Amino acid sequence: MKEAMPVLTAGAGLHETLALLTSQLRPDANHKEDMVFLKDVFSERSLGYLMKVAEELQSGPMSTEEKELLHLLTSPHLKAVLSVHDTVAQKNFDPVLPPLPDDFEDELDEESVKIVRLVKNKEPLGATIRRDEATGMVIVARIMRGGAADRSGLVHVGDELREVNGVSVVQKRPDEISQLLVYMRALFEYIPLEDKATPCQEAGLPFKRGDILQVVTQDDHTWWQAKRVGDSNLRAGLIPSKLFQERYEHPWVGSCHIVSPVV
Repeated sequence: MKEAMPVLTAGAGLHETLALLTSQLRPDANHKEDMVFLKDVFSERSLGYLMKVAEELQSGPMSTEEKELLHLLTSPHLKAVLSVHDTVAQKNFDPVLPPLPDDFEDELDEESVKIVRLVKNKEPLGATIRRDEATGMVIVARIMRGGAADRSGLVHVGDELREVNGVSVVQKRPDEISQLLVYMRALFEYIPLEDKATPCQEAGLPFKRGDILQVVTQDDHTWWQAKRVGDSNLRAGLIPSKLFQERYEHPWVGSCHIVSPVV
């Protein structure tokens, strides 16, 4: 059978109302935590004093000072200040962040990878690489002062080299990595029309000592396709590969110097 609600008299004030509500709170009601919270709030002495003050202000005519105080307390500006105070006190200004994913700690363990692209002229990159004997990683061994790498501030001694032009260098030897680099400086002069070993003399690319060559493809082990950097002719031509030069010592064969990777 339902329990009857408490009967309030017509003249009951706020203080009496709160006292009556507090006495009617049942400990076996649902949401016990909420009920405990409400009971604590209603039992606060400061709240009771405020209710008494409110009752006194509402009973009988107000004096000039009371009217002025009421006007100040109900002004929009003071209400806004009190609202801001409550917001700051409750830290409601903090952004609501989404919950952390389950694999958050695993993501923290991942290594950060820096992708660097250097745009330069015909000068060398100004850096050398070596394989760390302890870790097996390919790292930057030396930075030449004043070179492109040094001026950029993006490449440092000890940086691990993961890829060159999109090709992974993991488990590759430094000499294998050098074959991935696409710019070469010729240290000799090559004239295709005088080379009887070339598969097509007309398709050969002539160059002089000091020319910078951009290797377009290394699909053929003996003949690469390349262009001269700065040449108005965009057609690629055949040049002898590094392997071909090492195997066949022709009179015109000198050596080529790897200039730089674009990392």
